[in-house]
Amino acid sequence: MSKTMKERMAKILLSTNCVQVSPQEPFSYASGLKGPIYCDNRKLLSHVLERKQVVEGLLKLIEASEVKFDSVCGLATAGIPHAAWVADKLDISMIYVRGKAKEHGKKNQIEGEYKQGEKVILIEDLVNQGSSLKGAVEALKSEGLDPIACFCIVNYEMKVVEEILPSLGISLHSLTDFSTIINVANLDDKELKILKNWHNNPKAWTPS
Repeated sequence: MSKTMKERMAKILLSTNCVQVSPQEPFSYASGLKGPIYCDNRKLLSHVLERKQVVEGLLKLIEASEVKFDSVCGLATAGIPHAAWVADKLDISMIYVRGKAKEHGKKNQIEGEYKQGEKVILIEDLVNQGSSLKGAVEALKSEGLDPIACFCIVNYEMKVVEEILPSLGISLHSLTDFSTIINVANLDDKELKILKNWHNNPKAWTPS
């Protein structure tokens, strides 16, 4: 993805409040940690023009990667609608993977029809620490599927993700990333420093 396209996507996400940056009043995460940036791409569902631009961006990203695949897999929950739009545009089969198996019915973790050996691309809204991505890849492999690449809207560019990608055996492609977002977010030097300090060590970071 070109620098210009990454900047365009970052501006779309910031303008729709899908990505919010607040160095002075950090957000509380589900993990219990705090951070100066928050990403909720589910907001895109309500913005027709912007969501179309994001889907078009994902399609271009997939085409540029030149990966060969049989189906598209959305990661629950925020990745599912984007996976559906991508699969529809490509006229290709889609499945989705839950964070964990259901506790009732057939107790499926993967929904939709598929065949063992199928090559699958994953669609995710945000790759942060990589735990959801890792879980999805492992779940797909356990069912005999072959996940080969992940296409996400935002990549936080965490070192831990770079470290686990080789063992997962997939490539990661994003429409925009942490570096681009903070560069177009109109932050002053102090705010940029706060964001970069958090990014260097999210688990140890504390609001100043």
